[in-house]
Amino acid sequence: MPGWHQKNWPRDKLKCARRISVTRLMGALALVGALAVASSSIAQNNPQAPSPRNLPSPFQEKGGGFGKSLGEGLWTPQSHTQFIEVRAKERQNVYGYPAERTYRLVVWDPDRAEFSAMAGYSLLLLSILTQKAEELPLKRVYLRLPDREIPLLKISSWRVDVDQGLITYQMYGPYREDGFYLFPAVMQLRAAQIQADFAANRSGFPVLEFPTQEIPGWLKRFENSDPESNALPTLKVLQRFIKSRTSGFPIRDSLPSPSEAKKPIAEPLPQAAAPSQKSSLKELFKQ
Repeated sequence: MPGWHQKNWPRDKLKCARRISVTRLMGALALVGALAVASSSIAQNNPQAPSPRNLPSPFQEKGGGFGKSLGEGLWTPQSHTQFIEVRAKERQNVYGYPAERTYRLVVWDPDRAEFSAMAGYSLLLLSILTQKAEELPLKRVYLRLPDREIPLLKISSWRVDVDQGLITYQMYGPYREDGFYLFPAVMQLRAAQIQADFAANRSGFPVLEFPTQEIPGWLKRFENSDPESNALPTLKVLQRFIKSRTSGFPIRDSLPSPSEAKKPIAEPLPQAAAPSQKSSLKELFKQ
C-alpha cells in the first residue's frame, strides 16, 4: 500500500519526497497560469466577430427569420398556401392548439443586374392570418429601427379564403390577408424588424428580424448606404420583377392613387378598382 511505504521511509527521504511533490505541484500551477494568460492574450488580439444571428435584439419581442428556401420555379398562390399548410401542421404536432394570429412571408432580393432598376428595394409577400375578423385589414406594415420607423411601400393587398378542410383553418384561423410590399434591401444587414399594426387588438407585431445571413453576399458592400430619397422603381420594372418570381398573384396594371398610397389606415378589403391613369412610384411617394 502507498501509505505503508511512505510511513516506513527514513525521515530525511520522506521530507525530500514531500519537497519534490510540492515543487512539481507549484510548477504545474505556474504552467496552467501561463497558458491561461496566453489564451486571454490570443483572444484579445484575435476577437471573434459575433454572428448576426447571435447579436442581441434591441426590441422587446423577437421577430422571425426567413426559414424558407424557394428553390427553382415561380412562386404561386398554390405553393404559398401549401407552404402555410406545412407550417400549420408543424404547429399542430408541436403545440396542438391554435395561435391567435400569425404570419408567413417570402422575400425576393434583386440580383446585381436588377439592383439599380429596383432602386435597391426587395419585394416582400406577406400573409397575415388571424382568428378574429376585426383584426384585418392591417393598418400598416413598417420597418422598426432602434431610433425610427420606415413605412413599407404597399403595392397591393387582397383577401384570401381559407379552406375549412385545411389544418391552417384550425391552427391559424379563417381570416387571411396577403400583400406585396417594398423595403430597402440593405436594411437586412442592420438591427431592424418588420412589424405590423392590426386593425384591432395588436400593434407592433414582429414579423421579420434583421440582420440576417440570407442576404446575397454582394449586397453587403451597400451596408452603409440608404436608397436615394424618392428613388423608386417604375411600374414596368416592378411588374417585371414580380412576374419573374411569381405566377398567378394579382398584379395591378396601374399604381394606387397618391391619396390611397399615403393613407395611414387601409380601407376595408377588397380594394377599390385602380384608377385608369398611370403614374410612377416616385410621384406617389414624394415627400
